[in-house]
Amino acid sequence: MNTRLQTFVAAPGALRYMVQAFRPSAGWNTSAGVPDLELVWQGFHIDQETALSLQRGAGTGQPLAADCIALLAPHVLGFRLSMVMLTHPGWPLPIWRALQVRNRLQLHRPLEIGEPFTLSVAAAGWRVLEKGLEIDLRSRLLQGDQCAWESVVTFYYRGRFGAAASSGVALGAAPDSPLIDDAASKPVQWRTELGNRWHFGALTGDYNGLHQWNWYARRFGFPAAFAHPQRIAAQCLARLPAPDAGPLQLDLWIKGPVFYGSEVTLRQSLRPAPAGRDFALTMMGENRSALLGSLRTQALTPRSDPA
Repeated sequence: MNTRLQTFVAAPGALRYMVQAFRPSAGWNTSAGVPDLELVWQGFHIDQETALSLQRGAGTGQPLAADCIALLAPHVLGFRLSMVMLTHPGWPLPIWRALQVRNRLQLHRPLEIGEPFTLSVAAAGWRVLEKGLEIDLRSRLLQGDQCAWESVVTFYYRGRFGAAASSGVALGAAPDSPLIDDAASKPVQWRTELGNRWHFGALTGDYNGLHQWNWYARRFGFPAAFAHPQRIAAQCLARLPAPDAGPLQLDLWIKGPVFYGSEVTLRQSLRPAPAGRDFALTMMGENRSALLGSLRTQALTPRSDPA
């Protein structure tokens, strides 16, 4: 089967793909799987405003390490391509049912502001589980055949989709999140900020009302609006010790919402080789962490193979 290619030379417009989101979906068919489609954004680059927005969104007043910005920025800006994929007419399930549950972000080398790349997104694999369906979207930031950064974002759809089946290789974060030794370090506490909701939505291209308005979130059973996971990840990384220079890998497990203005606690513990830290963010009054992560420095080999 030949991969269909759809190319963009600028950021995909949100209005166009959100209109597509209202089209009826065909439904899941294991024999058909997901579309053999690759989305390509030529001339993709990280601009100064995005770097500053991530810095401001971290909310510490302290510099967010340049490598941490480089690790997050393509994920934030490139999320528009994921939105295009999840709203594509050939995508079998509606975007409204997709839950972002795991991320794996890999930075293979430093990225410069304004440096031109090609960003590509394609489905890397899927798994029919007992009570749901997981689909991985793999993104790669390329110069020629050299990969400078890549990610695997795992989306979960609740429901029954038939007998267990799978396709492709699972390249993303492991299903099991790390266990945090609460006694390993002093907890860090802060209150998540309330503002800049629309601005961050403009960065990601994700204008979901769940991230904007309390009244809208309450209609879907949430007590209030909550932040994009990428924004909360930036706040966590800003409060961890700056990583050593070199290739980085960040795995994230998104367990629940983090509401704007929440009192939160970050706990962290050192992890064995490859060196790094595991961390967990918990809202005050909750026993379950809303976000868990593992940040590590290791010698990663950039992948140049097809998605």
